[in-house]
This record gives sequence, structure tokens and C-alpha cells, in this order.
Amino acid sequence: MYGVMRSICRLLLRHGIGFREFSEISKAAFVHVASEDYGIRGRPTNVSRVAVMTGLTRKEVKRLRELDTEYSATMISRRNPLAELLHYWNTDEAYIYEDGQPKEIPFDGGEVSFWSLVKRCAGDIPAGAIRTELKRTGAISETSSGMLKVNTREHLPKDADQRLLNGLRYGLQTLAATVDFNGDPSTRLPRPQKFIHSSEVAFEKKHELEIALRKKIEEFAIETDDFLSTVEVAPDVNQEMPSQTVGVGVYFYLED
Repeated sequence: MYGVMRSICRLLLRHGIGFREFSEISKAAFVHVASEDYGIRGRPTNVSRVAVMTGLTRKEVKRLRELDTEYSATMISRRNPLAELLHYWNTDEAYIYEDGQPKEIPFDGGEVSFWSLVKRCAGDIPAGAIRTELKRTGAISETSSGMLKVNTREHLPKDADQRLLNGLRYGLQTLAATVDFNGDPSTRLPRPQKFIHSSEVAFEKKHELEIALRKKIEEFAIETDDFLSTVEVAPDVNQEMPSQTVGVGVYFYLED
């Protein structure tokens, strides 16, 4: 546990988040979980029992419960509109050639256009604003003939704060949820959770190895993204659709 906390603290301090902020959010999370998961007959756990379970005072529990809507963490329900757009541009049959490569498309006009993608994935957000942002980050570019081409399958924010947020939401949060699910005594069929490592790699080979594994991970990610695109329902920007988020996380690890 100490080793886990060291990594988390290093990450938070790098982004200017100190103990006070971390402590406040941690207390709120303890109160939320104790209230939601340990009630009787489907009702929230009472304040006194939450105080006993968490070690917080009853006054503090009441205060944090009032902040529940502000701090309550929710699982990822959908990619953000920019990531959603890039995903469909790279996987939808209407937007790719027979060999799987994404098409160059006009900004507007016809069913296969940047405007139609924005309408599908981002609702009433102006298509021009999304084009500007994706061009700024290098995710798309404009050809000499005025067509738009996609350069990546991912929307990778350039600012450190957004990268941190994405790392926490799409990395630590989902991994922690899987560890929690698999560690629950009531879980009959654990979710896949694999960790492959070797402690016998020569130090001078680490760069070469990282390049090779980066390529393998990228290939696996593309293959998985393509597979998921065959079973997912198209997003409905006007109405919530009955669906559930399913994902796979892969990362490269190098011990200090």
C-alpha cells in the first residue's frame, strides 16, 4: 500500500495537488462508499455507522454527504466528443476504405463529411470549433484541395493537467475498479487482469524493448478498437441509450 501511495503522491505533487486537497477528496470518497455499499435493505448507511466505519466524526460525515454530488466519482460512460469523433472516423464503414484506412472527407456536404461526424458525436457543438481544436492538436489536417484527413485514432491533450485527468480517469480509476471487483468475495467470475513482467532484462536493452513493446501495444489497441466498433451502438446525442461501457487497458511498466 505504501508503494502505491508513493506513486500517487508523486503524480499529485507534480501537478500542484497537496495533502489538504487529497485529504478532503479521500474523506468524501470514504463517506460515499460507506454510505452506498453498506446500507441495510437498499437504504443508505446512517450517519453514525458511517462515522464508525470511516473514523470520521458524525459532523464531518454530514458535511461531506452534502458535497456528495460534487465529489462522487462516476465511471466513464462515453468518450469525450473529440475522441468519439476520431474513433468513428477510423472505424465506421462509411468513413474508411476497404483496406481499413480512413477516408479524406469534406468539411460539409453529403452524409460522409466532417459536419455529419460532429452531428453524430458532439450534438450542437459547432463543427468549426471542433475542427479548429483537432487541427491545433495535430489530430487532423487539411489537404491542398481542402479535404480533411485524420492523423491519429486518439485525441491526446497537450496540457499536463488534462493528461493527468485522463490518466486518472482512464487508467487508475478503471484499474482500481477491476482490482476491487476481482477482490470482492462475492465475485464468481473475475474480470481479465493480467500483468506480465521480467526482472532479467539487461539494462542496456530497455530502450530497444520499450520500442518493441510500444509497437505491440499499439497494434493490440487498434485491433481491439476495431473489434469493439463491430458491437457498439451508435451514440444518440438527443437521448440516453441503454448501453454499458466496456474497455481494455494496456500500459508499459518500467521499474525505477
